[in-house]
Amino acid sequence: MSVLTATETDKESGSRSRIAIMAVTAKGAALGQQVAAQLRQSGDAVVCYEKSGRESGDEAIVYTSLKPMMEEIFNGYDRLLFIMATGIVVRMIAPYVVHKSSDPAVVVMDEGAHHAISLLSGHLGGANEWTAEIAQIAGADPVITTATDVNGLPAPDVLARKLGLAVDDFTDLRHVNAAIVAGEPVRYYLDTSLSEFEAYREQAMAYGIKVVPFDGATCQGDDLPRSNGDKVDSVQRTDRVKSTGDNEGDIVVRIIITDRVMTVAGTRLFLRPKTMTVGIGCRRDTPAEMIEAAVLDSLANLGRSPKSVYGAASVIVKADEKGLLAAMKRLGWPIQFYTQEEMKPLIAAADIEESNFVKQTIGVGNVCETTAMLLAKSRELWQKKTVYPRTTVAIARVR
Repeated sequence: MSVLTATETDKESGSRSRIAIMAVTAKGAALGQQVAAQLRQSGDAVVCYEKSGRESGDEAIVYTSLKPMMEEIFNGYDRLLFIMATGIVVRMIAPYVVHKSSDPAVVVMDEGAHHAISLLSGHLGGANEWTAEIAQIAGADPVITTATDVNGLPAPDVLARKLGLAVDDFTDLRHVNAAIVAGEPVRYYLDTSLSEFEAYREQAMAYGIKVVPFDGATCQGDDLPRSNGDKVDSVQRTDRVKSTGDNEGDIVVRIIITDRVMTVAGTRLFLRPKTMTVGIGCRRDTPAEMIEAAVLDSLANLGRSPKSVYGAASVIVKADEKGLLAAMKRLGWPIQFYTQEEMKPLIAAADIEESNFVKQTIGVGNVCETTAMLLAKSRELWQKKTVYPRTTVAIARVR
């Protein structure tokens, strides 16, 4: 059986959510159980926390003080619903808030179910949409304060979560969202070379966004197509922009969905799909810096972004390799380790070239290509085995 060591970054979209609901009063506990029952019908895993002496009588974790438990709760769930005063929640979670890319969705609701407030991770964590869901269940008014939502504008970080894309640069995200709120014209581009191109286009349209297709294999930066033959609809505009179309002189905010590294001037944001896996072989006690340099050089040679790596893979005998684990942690990639028994059938079926020395040492003669393809669930190698100092790297396309 393969062993997975996770270095988590973004939480996977579309998966079963781990939810904690916390209450401090008996009335709040009863409300929490009502919400939990509805959420469980959607397949979510929900745990209720109730204060000792103020329990609902239903299944729950009973606590005397939430504060000592907060770090574990904050880092252990995807979504948190607090049924209590907002000030209490802010003070409790403040020490553990890190970044919108990793923080859980946090919603606060009063015990009378008057208001449900999206407090943290409104877009990437899905708190805004979850607030609306909680409000509907409880009969509360949803309170959402993010500027794009207030103005009814499509937010690229929401699109990223819906499509399972990684935000390349959060500074760029802030600039783009500010430009959207200011009413600047925005164009979304989608790389036609992506295997999920059609699915991404359909999902974007369902969210109210029309994308401009471009070929990432041939397009260079500012050579991005301007209109794709549809000048008005290819640009997302707000009512505050008074224009009859996409004039050549317009300053356009560009949001680009691609795994390729491109140089694009002006206000732009890259959203990265997970398109590839990296297979790694290394000698014992290889430094993390050496492994990291090897994989980044491989990606640079392909012209593809590290943010588009689905994960890394190696052989099980490397599961305790400190340099490899440290390199993956720095890169923010999960790494999966496969046993020799899992690797041998693919080596034989795909006629993968083996090293006799490596085979005599660990039982299989090819680590990087084999594990990259196993993790990618494909036999398409973008980079075959490439030898670096003390490290070998292969890159496979995810199917």
